[in-house]
Amino acid sequence: MNCPRCLSDDTYICREGKEKGNLVWTMYYCNTCEFNWRDSEPETTLNPELRPPAFQLDPTRLEDFEVFIPPLKH
Repeated sequence: MNCPRCLSDDTYICREGKEKGNLVWTMYYCNTCEFNWRDSEPETTLNPELRPPAFQLDPTRLEDFEVFIPPLKH
């Protein structure tokens, strides 16, 4: 499955949710942009054409995004 955020095909299944032995959802992880999503998400998350453009990433420009680690609250 391609990543809905950056369209990369470098993804893998990282979890499967089961209920009474039946598969109810699958969680995917994108190695390119580090996005996680379940196949049970709404179409506005899964379909890049329905996602707001502000939430799409260009995988050739990932270095433009600063790493932010929030301060710990004690």
